[in-house]
Amino acid sequence: MSRIVKRLMTAVLTLTLLTFIAPLPAPAAPGAGNAKIDSMSIRVQPEYDDPRVLAVLESVLSNDTKLPLKVEFFISKKTTNIEVGMACEVPKGEGHRCKVYDTADAGDDWQSLTYSVDTARNLFLEYYWDPFKDVKAGKKSFVYEFKSPYPIKKLDVQVQQGKKATDFKVDPVSTNLSQDQEGFKWYTYTFTDVKPDQVLTFNVSYTKTDPQPEVKKEVAPPATGNGTAQPGNPTNIRIFIFLFVLLFVAGVLAAYWRSKVAVEAAPAVKPSGRPKPKGAKLTKTQGKTAKAKFCGQCGSDIEPGNKFCSACGSEVV
Repeated sequence: MSRIVKRLMTAVLTLTLLTFIAPLPAPAAPGAGNAKIDSMSIRVQPEYDDPRVLAVLESVLSNDTKLPLKVEFFISKKTTNIEVGMACEVPKGEGHRCKVYDTADAGDDWQSLTYSVDTARNLFLEYYWDPFKDVKAGKKSFVYEFKSPYPIKKLDVQVQQGKKATDFKVDPVSTNLSQDQEGFKWYTYTFTDVKPDQVLTFNVSYTKTDPQPEVKKEVAPPATGNGTAQPGNPTNIRIFIFLFVLLFVAGVLAAYWRSKVAVEAAPAVKPSGRPKPKGAKLTKTQGKTAKAKFCGQCGSDIEPGNKFCSACGSEVV
């Protein structure tokens, strides 16, 4: 094996070993830095485009919040059978850039949902849950709880009343009731200077016998959570690097083997002690004599009667 190939393989194997020994950079911790939220809007929509309850949270991080950041949201454990639809950052002038999210136990009655934010300060999170069990005569009720992950300068919470719902009640009672152009009623609550870990609770009850949701759901690509993939999984990264290095080494060995086989298959050429005549003009008689004594290709001696050069295999002309 050539010296260059040996050195190349040594360097590659050393790099692979260092990859598996050296620790990978740790991801940013949830809530790292001085994260603050300037404004947050929460919409709670029972049976809007799905037989379940939809919660939509839109947030704007403060300008002094350092990015990148792993943002954290709390979801009550009373909110069972959760399905996250989207967990995104929203760059200005662009669409939703959805992320891989992770969930973990946050102690007491809460679980946390986290995902990485790279450059955008606008955040978007939506999820469904199904609180409607043992419903009788269309009488339905649920509790929505919100726990603040960071200081929030201004928080708006809106609870939507479906057009098919009657005897709709929200506790606490809202002093701000409005109706949009589509005929939906909204119970709005505004809070300022919300503290981290502050909990807000809304009890909702109504009657609705029609099992169909209010509108047809728009199909959107689902977000990816810890049920399918883990963000930045160190094991997956190491496996990818190992396979890449393995393929690279295999390619180097294959190239070396092909070149070695080609060299061994080529006919050997023996150097001649007598140089090939150059520049001399010969007569026809002299030319025949020269061709009979020396090979026209390599200049080696030709034995009398040989039709081929014993050194290079060329035909004697």
